[in-house]
Amino acid sequence: MPRPSTASLFSLAALRQDFRFAGRMLIKSPLFTTIVVLTLAIGIGLNTAVFAAVDALLLRPLPGARAPSELVQLFRTAPGNERFNSSSIPHYFDIRDRTHTVFSGVAAWSFQFVSITAAGPPQTVVAEMVSANFFTVLGVTPLRGRFFTPDEDVGAGAHPVAVLSFGAWKSLFASDPKVVGRTIPVNGQSMTIVGVTPDGFNGALPIIQPELWVPIMQVAQIKPGNGSDLENRGNNYNTLVARLAPGVSVAQARARLTAVDAELRREFPDEYRERGSNLVRQVDVGIHPMFRTAQVGLSSVVMVVVAILLIIACVNVANLFLARARDRAREMAIRLALGARRAALVRQLLVESVVFAAVSGVVGLLVSVWAISIANRVSIPMNITFRPDVKLSSVVLAFAFGVTLLTGMLFGIAPALQATRPDLIPALKGEAPAGDSRSRTSKGLVVAQMALSIVLLVCAALFLANLRSATTLDKGFDGENLLIADLDPGLQGYLRPRSREFYRIVLERLQSNPMVRDVSMISDVPLGPSNSDRGVTIPGYVPIPNEGMSISYTSASPGYFKTMGIGLREGREFATQDDSSAAPVMVVNQRFADRFWAGKSALGNTVRSGGRDYTIIGVVPTGKYRRLGEDPTAYMYYSQDQQFQSTMSLVIRTKGDPTALIPALRREIAALDPNLPVSNVRTMDKHLGWALLPARVAGTALGVFGLLGLVLASVGMYGVMAYSVSQRTREIGIRMAIGASASHVIRLIMRQGLTLVLIGTAIGLAGAIAASRLLSSVLYGSDAMGPVTFVVVPLLLLVVAALATFLPARRATLVDPAITLRAD
Repeated sequence: MPRPSTASLFSLAALRQDFRFAGRMLIKSPLFTTIVVLTLAIGIGLNTAVFAAVDALLLRPLPGARAPSELVQLFRTAPGNERFNSSSIPHYFDIRDRTHTVFSGVAAWSFQFVSITAAGPPQTVVAEMVSANFFTVLGVTPLRGRFFTPDEDVGAGAHPVAVLSFGAWKSLFASDPKVVGRTIPVNGQSMTIVGVTPDGFNGALPIIQPELWVPIMQVAQIKPGNGSDLENRGNNYNTLVARLAPGVSVAQARARLTAVDAELRREFPDEYRERGSNLVRQVDVGIHPMFRTAQVGLSSVVMVVVAILLIIACVNVANLFLARARDRAREMAIRLALGARRAALVRQLLVESVVFAAVSGVVGLLVSVWAISIANRVSIPMNITFRPDVKLSSVVLAFAFGVTLLTGMLFGIAPALQATRPDLIPALKGEAPAGDSRSRTSKGLVVAQMALSIVLLVCAALFLANLRSATTLDKGFDGENLLIADLDPGLQGYLRPRSREFYRIVLERLQSNPMVRDVSMISDVPLGPSNSDRGVTIPGYVPIPNEGMSISYTSASPGYFKTMGIGLREGREFATQDDSSAAPVMVVNQRFADRFWAGKSALGNTVRSGGRDYTIIGVVPTGKYRRLGEDPTAYMYYSQDQQFQSTMSLVIRTKGDPTALIPALRREIAALDPNLPVSNVRTMDKHLGWALLPARVAGTALGVFGLLGLVLASVGMYGVMAYSVSQRTREIGIRMAIGASASHVIRLIMRQGLTLVLIGTAIGLAGAIAASRLLSSVLYGSDAMGPVTFVVVPLLLLVVAALATFLPARRATLVDPAITLRAD
């Protein structure tokens, strides 16, 4: 018989025939098809959903911006922080005016909370304070009205205008077509709405939706008491975004920034000593570099875990196809004996695998839609509009297609090669040859499956333990029965004296409430989304090269440490006499004291900051301030009266359920000023949701993935052992016919099966130990090498594997040996 040519092997006619045959095989065995499709759909669907989240948070270009590949972000560098420092308004003006040769435009933006009155009582919303060219640099066209004009970047407070987001236009103004030209109170000041942004544009940080944009020249109205920010080079809170000029490379732009840094260092030596600039392409940054490290670390872990889950699913399906290949061995032998080329048979079997994978991919998309809907419902514990916008974009669908195709090849190649290499004589007789290579391949897959399952389950267990530790970790304060509420009288135009008096009355009235035990104020609640740094100089202390001397700080009222349950190590806390007329004082934490006065008392020492000398009057234990997993870090507390902040958080310790105090709290504030919004009222437990969010998301997701991995491993093990036992039915019948007991046969089969399991477990433990070391940087509060994880997880899998081995062995011993021997 003439052998077909290579061209005919891959002809469209041959492929069409293979696809028709694969379709018939799909329908022929509905149970087999269902098991394969569901197993693969879980792996494909979850991989697609996780990649969709990574795409939304890290890979997707800035939504609504023109040519985002031309955008770069500009940051300042400082000793100890060489990457992502913010910029002051004067620094922005300098960069904008001195980089025309490399940038077609440079814009500034920063988040601010403002009070607006649209319909109903005043409410606090998120705004972006931006330079007038912000929308032009990003290349956005207004949906209605106009955006800011160049003259609105000139003259402090001269242009009280605002641009609404599409979401705010719908939710706050009911899509009023006449909204442009309407005047609304913003922080008690009238501002005219001049435009509305298009749907889909969420600003420079797209997961957080601002309600409106205001010009940077309105800083005194948006940040009452901070009008000097237009000249103060020390107030760095703006992010700069720029568009490369046509034909300009990133390297050329960096070179110009370096030259500008040198110019500024000569002109302002005090402000620019040891400082520089960092340029990062927008497409390399994702949503914002301040979130990138945590996102990349967590996303990488989750992607690896779901990839392992998919590989386990592929191993299971490969074993099922190997089992089916044994039943089709005679068919393959006949076709080979009649002259069929092995390559043609391999092609046909791979087409079958791809068809199975394609159906699984379609079902997997339904799984991913379900998982994505859950991801989009994730909220953060703040009064802001959070829009992760995870979706099945074209990039995600392309990824799903690639994963589906790869999956089909991955689980199909080994069975295809094994099925088309039969020992012809035994196969034609319908006998299994001695030392069947399919059995060896199947055993190898069992070992691989167990090893991967161990790694997956250990990763899941580590993150679950991490979540448990996060909730019990010592945070440096007592969070029980605490209520928190944010206030900013400056949003209603209060100047400093009036704000001080307002806060004094609020504290007095709340303290007299019978439900209140203690009450105080803080400008930055620990473990919240915001924190402030300030450079310090310690007389007599010489910093080492590149040692960061910028220390996190907050402003606190008298009684704060008592309210929070923070004990004093030395000295005293703030008192009413530590007001603006008294000598400046400061309380520091133990880490601050140990860093600058190791082995000595910090009391009475001087810290120079912001041009003033502060005397340390107290030392408190070191707590957690920014993240639960942070290393011990220096921290300092200023007296609220001496380092005044208009925006403060009331911290109230109640005698019972803190939520019961909320109505009374709102009544007291409304009695003092009905137009002043009380925002973000929450218990400390809810507040800590911000710090616990990464651990909760990772722990929940990986816990679910680990459970699915356990199910897949147990199903796969059962399938392999059931197939292996079915191939030994004649052997088992002979053994029992010559006197072997059922228990002896069960022990024999289980010993052989569990040997594979133990080999896989040993390999998996080695891989899990390596994985735990890699994960140690994103885990905290728990021992990554803890014995519970590395003992309980393998024991759990061994129990599952033993059960999966025992059931087929037990069923085989129930068959009458005489019937088995007569059948053979």
